[in-house]
Amino acid sequence: MRQSLRDAFDHSLKLNADTVAIEFDEQRITYAELDHWAAAVAAQLSGLGVGPGDPVAIYLHNCPAFFAVDIAIARLGAVKVPLNYMLPIGTIGHCLRSARVQVMVTGTRLAEAARSAAADLPDLIVLEATEDKLAAAVSTSVLVGQPDPDAQIAPVPAQGNAVTPESPAALYFTGGTTGLPKGVLHSQQSTLALHYAQLLEAEILQDERLLLMTPLAHAAGLFGQSALIRGATIVLTDGFDAESTAQLLTEAGITWVFLVPTMIYRLIDVLEGTERDLSLRTIVYGAAPIAPSRLEQALAVFGQVFVQLYGQTESPNWGTRLAKKDHDVARPHLLGSCGQASIMADVKIVDDSGRSLGPNETGEICLRTPYLLDRYVDAPEATSEKFLDGWIRTGDIGTLDSAGYLYLLDRKSDMVISGGMNVYCREVEDVLTTHPSIKDVAVIGIPHPDWGESVHAVVVPGDRFDAQEVIEWTRGRLAAYARPKTIEVVDSLPETPFGKVDKKVLRAPHWADQVRAIG
Repeated sequence: MRQSLRDAFDHSLKLNADTVAIEFDEQRITYAELDHWAAAVAAQLSGLGVGPGDPVAIYLHNCPAFFAVDIAIARLGAVKVPLNYMLPIGTIGHCLRSARVQVMVTGTRLAEAARSAAADLPDLIVLEATEDKLAAAVSTSVLVGQPDPDAQIAPVPAQGNAVTPESPAALYFTGGTTGLPKGVLHSQQSTLALHYAQLLEAEILQDERLLLMTPLAHAAGLFGQSALIRGATIVLTDGFDAESTAQLLTEAGITWVFLVPTMIYRLIDVLEGTERDLSLRTIVYGAAPIAPSRLEQALAVFGQVFVQLYGQTESPNWGTRLAKKDHDVARPHLLGSCGQASIMADVKIVDDSGRSLGPNETGEICLRTPYLLDRYVDAPEATSEKFLDGWIRTGDIGTLDSAGYLYLLDRKSDMVISGGMNVYCREVEDVLTTHPSIKDVAVIGIPHPDWGESVHAVVVPGDRFDAQEVIEWTRGRLAAYARPKTIEVVDSLPETPFGKVDKKVLRAPHWADQVRAIG
């Protein structure tokens, strides 16, 4: 295995020089052009003093420049700090301070937000990029756009012993679903191990045409890196629209796409009942649970092309994998599973004391992979709590069956405890989504004077929705303590910038005057 991201990128950039690396609107950028562009960016970052181990933030909308900067950071042995443009400005500032970022590359549309986020960091160099090329700087430095193809650019020397497999490569931030995001540091070797696992598990082939639409600062960026290491072509958009995505899938020869469940739901609405000529071989989905009933709909529309991932920032993407063969309506119980341990992963269930549990016992999910985090930044106690004898505690509750299939029940922090009974919101949500008048649902716990918490469903309704009828319908389908006691109707469910339902937002008005000491 290669020793650094620089080695992996450089190998592919040379071998695939004439292949189109990125398509974005009308742009077609070959691997040779991307190589030249990344070399120019690396030279300029080096001129600003960026070297091995130095954190460089990428705060951009989806655009080809993201990958030019990404490769340049790898060439310098620096540390990539991707920041999701959907995060609040205050959170971006927190991430910049936590990571001790020295240089931040931002975009024209984000320049004002970048300046605000960096207002109390006077030594931070902020560089501006347009959507398709690097341009003028916000501060005193200049980072130019795509260089003239005939320009001679002195290559940045290899870093030799300064970059080892143990050297830091990337600093990612958690979704912040239970507080401010934590900085998760990954090494060169853990990042490379992830990419090789990802190429296998996500079935990314060299002739692939990958459609990436979600923010590159999150999982899509990791898929993009893997695609470039493999020599595939990335078809990039800045955001998702169901109608235009359906058109791309039909007309652009897309063979591979990454989707989160809400995107799948919207595409079903557009494509169901229509005749489309699709070239899709693989749909990878994850980031949030998907209801088995909706997954059956998706299989009817797209066929057996789905691969589900389960992981977290601390062990990205591939803890478990539900393979295409397991997306089988003849085995419907598997549609509620996260699949089996990935090719480089081990999975186990433990109790609160860390003792391993047997098949079908409920406890905390633990993962062991070669792409585990090195540590949380400036959080030794959190790092210590995360690790368990070479495994990490995920904070998720689940079970493993006798065949090694993992079933995710809930986040520890989301579990409702009602009258002393544990209610797993995922189980309740999976039942409710089978009701014909419910389009989408999230289940939370709200205060109850006798039971501590009661089960509350927040519903996006379909036709002929009647809340009381739904509550009655759950009799015989859910245990009495797990049935929703109240239902709230909304137009849409709030989402975090990472595509997950934001249950903090849903819970906030109910717990404003309470101390939530359970769950």
